[in-house]
Amino acid sequence: MAFTDSSLTMSDQRYYYSCERVRMFEKLLTPSDVGKLNRLVIPKQHAEKYFPLDVEAAEGGRGRVISLVDESGDKLWQFRYSHWASSQSYVLTRGWSRFVKEKKLDAGDVVQFERRGGRLYIGCRRRTVGDGSLLAAVHDTYHAGDGDPTNGEVEIEETMSERENSHRFRLFGVNLLENWPEAE
Repeated sequence: MAFTDSSLTMSDQRYYYSCERVRMFEKLLTPSDVGKLNRLVIPKQHAEKYFPLDVEAAEGGRGRVISLVDESGDKLWQFRYSHWASSQSYVLTRGWSRFVKEKKLDAGDVVQFERRGGRLYIGCRRRTVGDGSLLAAVHDTYHAGDGDPTNGEVEIEETMSERENSHRFRLFGVNLLENWPEAE
């Protein structure tokens, strides 16, 4: 089924097509985002800014359904979006596992959220490996709780030459590489 804008009036179409897509935020996927938990945790600051829940929906745990157009424009994705009081997390649930499966997403890939006019878009980007230039260049913000001096911001950027002098370690359930100084 192709997603079209035929339901828009002519003036709505002129407005819609005159708008550029605006990137709202990106999320670096963790193993739990693409695993058997069937949910995507949305960082708190992005959830509250771009997908605010009314008090009744948030407290009842029901949440709401949000519709996002595939970045290619040919498919409409619907997800259940809610707030889990037990973990103070904002999550996409129903529909998320189907998106992960169809897009063949893995930990380390990036999902991006954009807006154009009144429409929301979802896209994804596979992590880059083996081309000798950039292994990963992602700036992603996580809500890491009170007292975190970095406010939960994690930036990962590594070239293949840096990788040669690196060792693996895990952070937030993701395998990362740590640079060690060379012996002199």
